[in-house]
Amino acid sequence: MAVLGITGTKAFADTVSPAGWTMNLPVAVVLPGGLYFADTGYYMNRQSGIGRVDAEVNLPTLVWSTPWDFLGGHVEAIAAVPELSVGDHTAGVSDTSFYNAAALIGEVWNLGSGWSVSEFAGAFFPVNTDVGQLGIGGNFWTFTDLAGIAYNTTDGWSLGANFTLGISGNNASYGYQTQPDTIDVDFSAVKHIDKWELGLVGNASTDISNTVGNDYGNYRYSQVALGGLVGYTFGSVTAEVFATRSVLANNQAPLSLGGPDTRVWGRIIIPLWNPPAPAAPVVAKY
Repeated sequence: MAVLGITGTKAFADTVSPAGWTMNLPVAVVLPGGLYFADTGYYMNRQSGIGRVDAEVNLPTLVWSTPWDFLGGHVEAIAAVPELSVGDHTAGVSDTSFYNAAALIGEVWNLGSGWSVSEFAGAFFPVNTDVGQLGIGGNFWTFTDLAGIAYNTTDGWSLGANFTLGISGNNASYGYQTQPDTIDVDFSAVKHIDKWELGLVGNASTDISNTVGNDYGNYRYSQVALGGLVGYTFGSVTAEVFATRSVLANNQAPLSLGGPDTRVWGRIIIPLWNPPAPAAPVVAKY
């Protein structure tokens, strides 16, 4: 969620790549050539006896399925410009801002028999939007590797898992690394029935390095969340609603309210443009 905060000597940080945002996205499926818009957003609520924090995150994303193949795979590119609105009702502060935008390029390989894999590389770009205890966004680069695997059956099941590695550099506002390196995995098992889709989704994430962002390892962040999904396709447009609940939560930001949370998600996927099909060859008659 790209939230960083420092209170006294205690610091905490969520992953720059928002946990769960690629659940049931066809990252590892070869898309027909063209340009696609996928907007994923969620409302998060976390509370305890001492207060409440809630947030709305929106991730408008463009995916370009290029005309090119390379090394047996199909070349695709992804760009996202996330925004976040968050309120810490314990601290009495809130703010709304765009945060670290992302751009990745990679390939998807169709392995046959329903299996496919993908590999994307790129970065989340620095943005200097630190605001008090919330620290929305971060003034640092985060190298990002996004890999996926998918299995689609002939009877309508779609299984997928997407893995994200984030390696962050120094925060230019402070001159040292504030964001820990992280790993995320988003997964889904969805059944397609005519125009409907029903299934299970989940995600997990964890810090894999020690920085000021997790008090040099004293407050390493980790979480696992599970939930369900329902979707429907209207013509060429797909709409989905899903909800997740933490089943494991360690040191989620803000630290004073770092327990389980509930997230209600919505997504819409719209094909913006597809190249026209090649004209049928003219067959001369003699």
